[in-house]
Amino acid sequence: MPSSPTPAVVNLPPPPSGSPPRGRPRLVVAGAGLLAAWLVPLVAYASGLAVLLPPLVLLLTAALLRVGRTLLDRLVLATALLLGVLCAGGLLFSYWPWGLHPVPVAGTALTVLLGCSLATGVRPRLPRPVAADLAPVLAAAVAAVALAGPYLRADGLAGRLAYAMTGEDNSRHLAAVEGIRAVGGYLFAHPDAAARIAPDAMVYYPQGFHLAAALLDTFLRSSTAPGGPASTLNHYLGWALAAYALLVLAVVWAAGRVAGRLLDPLRAFALAGAVTALALGSELTRFVVYGYPGESLGLALTAVLVALVCRPVGRTGPQLCLLGALCVGVGFAYLMFLPVAGVLAAAWLVRNRRAVRRRPWLLATVVLATAVLTPLPSVFGLLFTDQVDNVATGGGVFPPYDGFLALAGVIVAGLCAGGLRLPVWRRYAGALAAALAFAVGFRVYFQALGTDPRYYYGKTLHLLLVVLLVGVGAVLLLRPVPWRAAARRSASAGGAETARRSPRTGSLPARAALLGRLAVAVSLVAGTAGVAGLLRGGGMFAHPFGDRSTTWARAWWSGMLDRPRPADVTARALAQAPVRDGEVTVVVSEHRREGYLETLFLATLQGTHGASAPAFYNLPLSEPARTEAVVAAERRPVRFLTTGPEAAAVVERLLAERPELRSRVAVEPLR
Repeated sequence: MPSSPTPAVVNLPPPPSGSPPRGRPRLVVAGAGLLAAWLVPLVAYASGLAVLLPPLVLLLTAALLRVGRTLLDRLVLATALLLGVLCAGGLLFSYWPWGLHPVPVAGTALTVLLGCSLATGVRPRLPRPVAADLAPVLAAAVAAVALAGPYLRADGLAGRLAYAMTGEDNSRHLAAVEGIRAVGGYLFAHPDAAARIAPDAMVYYPQGFHLAAALLDTFLRSSTAPGGPASTLNHYLGWALAAYALLVLAVVWAAGRVAGRLLDPLRAFALAGAVTALALGSELTRFVVYGYPGESLGLALTAVLVALVCRPVGRTGPQLCLLGALCVGVGFAYLMFLPVAGVLAAAWLVRNRRAVRRRPWLLATVVLATAVLTPLPSVFGLLFTDQVDNVATGGGVFPPYDGFLALAGVIVAGLCAGGLRLPVWRRYAGALAAALAFAVGFRVYFQALGTDPRYYYGKTLHLLLVVLLVGVGAVLLLRPVPWRAAARRSASAGGAETARRSPRTGSLPARAALLGRLAVAVSLVAGTAGVAGLLRGGGMFAHPFGDRSTTWARAWWSGMLDRPRPADVTARALAQAPVRDGEVTVVVSEHRREGYLETLFLATLQGTHGASAPAFYNLPLSEPARTEAVVAAERRPVRFLTTGPEAAAVVERLLAERPELRSRVAVEPLR
């Protein structure tokens, strides 16, 4: 046999001495990414376009997540994650030397995202949007525009103040936001520096919303400098409305996620319309009317947590991180809801203990961070304030229970019609039971005290209402056959011949089925709006207002709740009485409580709420007792602005009786 040929040997030249090692491209990418992470914020800030940085961080966070089926899923989960991380990161911002400056905050965020991408090997990628994504977004936009209506049609600063002064809590939340902007972090980290701007009651109050609003406002302004009174009020009202819009978005998204396969695009829009109508018709509207933006944010995060507990994301690691971030966010935004959020998160951990044990380091890190960070506002409140005593304070709460019974009845009917056979609805039933037990527990507590249920009992009902709204999709369980399946059967019954005869318009049965589904969807939304009392008031959420009962939304839209006279006085006082160092300005009115409100909002808009607090808190609300109490409580020079002859007579009479006060008391008629 002939021998096989010897294979040829190819001698390759040695690599040049300057060729990069194997890891050099990765280092180049990391270096370029790190440079961009800081150069982009710097250029955006210098150009006055820092407002573009938060959306960039949100999109990159969503692009690095690998959970969520649609684009909206990614964005909602990324928002929830970032809010929780922001509440924790606020501790860093409070102590590093740059405060809330957009460049270091955005640069740090982009650097962390770059590190996550390099460490995990995940490259940014976003799923395509689907038609159903638009439903929660439209719901949030409709809710925000609807409640912004009175502010949008108001004339100038006095017009917007007339609505903002409906709830005096707006003054405290506005002062807290401005205090955080001034000190560059949480108020409890710099109590002395914040003392002039923010009241003592807000220093150890949960500040998740306030930190988020202050930080976003800094990006929006591309500046850390304070704004003028009108600008400050406008921006705060915008962030409060944004918090409510986020709440509606979260509830509608959570309701759709729990409903899951029961939804097609048309059903998704119908469900979004029904939930939005119920939210606007219910007491949730009061969050904008009276100024509860922290509660809006806390409930939004709780709604997302309920949805993730009922229908978890597909991967254990992201699910664990999301639940941890949501617990931290709830603790910092509105710790009242923390017991229910904690129970639901713990239930998920127990139910999925085998899966989480496979990630011991991640489990230990998330649990430790969550356990340390989540209760921080509670711990500060217990150590430095009387939050426990505040639970039993406030006026009596006598809510209309008809709406709760109606929603609960429909949901329980759906669960009994087959929902309890499905794991997602069994988990939802557990979440609903936890929220109900929380509310009932508070009711029993007040009964044991022998008093009417107080202010915070109403907060437990708000949580119960949100959990009920998340489960509204249970009504679809009453008709277990999906509409699209029925439509397919109708189209099939027409036969292939019919389809061939009308290839462009489709078969007559299919079109009839589509029209029928559309009619049912429109009827469902219209019926829900009617039951919720959106058009003419009344309905199952009606609340007594004077001699009539209507919804909070109708009362808000009609102008029944605005305060034009105190708002006009406050706006005139702002123009007439600029801040003077070492002096406090007090408005004296012949109308009971109006002098208190006018002085309160005047000090807030002038940035002296904390310093002026002795002149309006814990004092009588009527004259002449109020003026006497002011000069007794306030040792600094006092400038009284009188709104009329009767108010001026009160101060002059006091000075006549106590002439020694003339050395530190000045009287000016309000022009």
